[in-house]
Amino acid sequence: MSFNVCFDIAAFLILALTFFYFGSRRKAALSLYRIYYVAMLVMMAMTVLDLLTVAYRIWPDLAGREIGAIVNLFNAAMQFCIVTQYVLYLLANASLDEIRYHKWRRVILLSLVPFEGVILYHSVASYLAGHEGHVFRECAFLQWTLTGGLVLYFIGALIIAIYYRKNLGFKHATHMLGSFALLLLAEAFQIFHPDIRMISIIIALGLVDLNFSVQRPEEIFDSTDAMRRKYFRTGVMTDYAHGISFYVVFIRLHDYRMLVDSIGQEDTDGLLKSVTSFLVNLRMDALVYHDERDTLVLKVGKCSEEERARILHEIRERFKMPWRNGMMESMLTAHFMAAYCPEEIPDALQFRRMVSNLIRTEAEPDTVIPVQQLVQEDKEGQMLEAIRRALDNNSFEVYYQPIYSTKEQRIVAAEALIRLFDPEYGFIPPEPMIALAEREGYILRIGEIVFTEVCRFFTENHLDRLGVEYIEVNLSAVQCMQNRLAEEFLEIMRKFNLPAESINFEITETAAMISNATVIKNISHFELHGVSLSLDDYGTGYSNISYLYNLPFMLMKIDKSLLWSADENEKAEITLRNTFRMAQRLHMKVVMEGVETEAQIRKLLEMNCDYFQGYYFAKPAKGEDFINYVKNFRLPEVCVR
Repeated sequence: MSFNVCFDIAAFLILALTFFYFGSRRKAALSLYRIYYVAMLVMMAMTVLDLLTVAYRIWPDLAGREIGAIVNLFNAAMQFCIVTQYVLYLLANASLDEIRYHKWRRVILLSLVPFEGVILYHSVASYLAGHEGHVFRECAFLQWTLTGGLVLYFIGALIIAIYYRKNLGFKHATHMLGSFALLLLAEAFQIFHPDIRMISIIIALGLVDLNFSVQRPEEIFDSTDAMRRKYFRTGVMTDYAHGISFYVVFIRLHDYRMLVDSIGQEDTDGLLKSVTSFLVNLRMDALVYHDERDTLVLKVGKCSEEERARILHEIRERFKMPWRNGMMESMLTAHFMAAYCPEEIPDALQFRRMVSNLIRTEAEPDTVIPVQQLVQEDKEGQMLEAIRRALDNNSFEVYYQPIYSTKEQRIVAAEALIRLFDPEYGFIPPEPMIALAEREGYILRIGEIVFTEVCRFFTENHLDRLGVEYIEVNLSAVQCMQNRLAEEFLEIMRKFNLPAESINFEITETAAMISNATVIKNISHFELHGVSLSLDDYGTGYSNISYLYNLPFMLMKIDKSLLWSADENEKAEITLRNTFRMAQRLHMKVVMEGVETEAQIRKLLEMNCDYFQGYYFAKPAKGEDFINYVKNFRLPEVCVR
């Protein structure tokens, strides 16, 4: 049989060029990079072995019979190695926690044993039987063994992709499974055309595709050339899980916000690139992460006390000199925290606690904060850690509390409420969580996440067909003061083709009281585009009520405290009744929060309340449960008029 090795040669050249290109790009010490690197090496070795097997087939006297048998054995064994690399690569991209990743990895590697055992047994048996060392592709038994294994691994990869589809994302899963499917088709083609060495070129092209579609440095490194925060947390957890020592230096810049305001975000990032470049060159194994907007972290492996002292000293000395970005030079001041783990911080929980406390600890320039000062239990620090973890893992949930219309006598709306259930700290109360998020600057990202989810939920579930007219979404004072809030939220609505009347923004009294041109601009922009607004928590804020007639509120939501007080206090009831009269004279509809008893419903019906919201009807629930509640809603007897 003659062999066409052009595809093997082309595959080797493509892999060599890809290897060179891969080496020139920014890389990180991540599983997906290591697996991709190993896959390229395995594939290059397999291609060389493939060429050698053909050479031994054409020139049997090129080397001894034993050498030919060994080359054939390794060539066959490599076929399964490259397949398992594909599956491991898929797992690495699924961003699993360390425990689950290593469980899957163990299963996949153990599954290799029977296949490699079959190859070894057949190769040794053939050799002992005196058969000449045939090319692997000419052996029907081994060929069908490989094909069967490929099918099983492909099914396994498909199961992993479906199970972890949210982690992988549609685009990455498509490229990885597509490369695997092409490999399967190439193997099937090879069975019927063993003389055409096509499988090597298919795998090589698949690796090239993954290099450009999945191995995207911009998804790992940010604009400062440092790795994103989630990779820092993953790396630390991995080291703790395996008992690996590491040394970290936190560098927290001073006056970061002032620097951005002065020279702009782009030039600030340029200066931080200089810092990152300096840190990376401190040691061969140095990794640099951007943990917070104003915080960079250097992480290196096991090192002596003298080496740790040298690294910290060089960093502090370098910060006494200006940093350069192009033609611009600027001094940067910072304080530091250094720790050798796990010796100084024995476990991952204490490490996370230390990081949470460090974020809120201020210090003088060039100060090194003692690590033990930061390793202490702190409820607020735990809450902040839970917020940051939820943002990294996209684990915030949106619950919906139904709103009942006394006129329509049905559920016509719902209020979207954020909930956080942290895997370590459990349920996080929403009120202190939101207050902390506002103070620490996370409320903008949280608000965008909630609003995007609300728009998706309304559109995908066609809530309008269930009689749900709108969803109420809370806006904080911090959000209202963002210059492009209205434009960005309206753009999200357009993305989901959501009509303006499907959303009602709740603005607290605190936000309404702010005499700020940006707040007024955002409110006016929403009104101009037909989005209704309601005044939230009326009765808990300031005494100045000029905002009631100066701002375009359609609804007034009266705080539950006023209703509950009215049950026991005559003056509170007078206040409540007069609030209703005022709202009606201002042509504002009223939503009463905190409705829990039939007595309250009767009283509110007497006052001509427009909407009820409270536990009497339903507690806040997940989206699916809310939909079921609306579908199965039965009018309470007390509401019949």
